[in-house]
Amino acid sequence: MANGQDVGEYTSAPKTFLIEALVGISIFIIICAPAVGLSYLIVFLGTIGIDRFIIYGLKSAEYAIFVVDLILFFRFLWLTFLRTWRTL
Repeated sequence: MANGQDVGEYTSAPKTFLIEALVGISIFIIICAPAVGLSYLIVFLGTIGIDRFIIYGLKSAEYAIFVVDLILFFRFLWLTFLRTWRTL
């Protein structure tokens, strides 16, 4: 560990993990945005008197988008962490 090259090898993997995590967070936010927008749409449609069956269907879609996005986000972070750990 006397030269800087050895230290660079150990800091490269965490930097890569940080970049990939930030990209994953960005993608999560982009995919989550329609679920938030759908939530606002549901509130608006509820105020103008749209049928409850349609509201429940839209709420189900909102929750499905969010839950699937959240599961895939955590899966992505976990796999990225494992790949980074193996590189160290």
